[in-house]
Amino acid sequence: MVDVHLGYMLTWFRQKGVTVMSGVKEYVEITDKGLTLVTKDGETTTIEADSIIPALPLMKNTELAESLQGKVPEIYNVGDCREPLLIADAVASGSRTARNI
Repeated sequence: MVDVHLGYMLTWFRQKGVTVMSGVKEYVEITDKGLTLVTKDGETTTIEADSIIPALPLMKNTELAESLQGKVPEIYNVGDCREPLLIADAVASGSRTARNI
């Protein structure tokens, strides 16, 4: 399933002009100038960016839902709280759940 998501994501990245680098050994820091990293060849470089959005690994995140247990009358897990998804799929999951309520 992750391979399918990765294919969609990489296509979208190319369409949007997103910088994609494979084989990164280490992420050093995020600053106001961008992301500094060490390449697979051992070179330290900075990718200039206004925004940095980690896309992988896709992981489930139930922290908010767990923190609300017993504090609200109902909780519906959607998106990455339910299962790791791409943003379009996560939004669709929330939409489906809202229509069912």
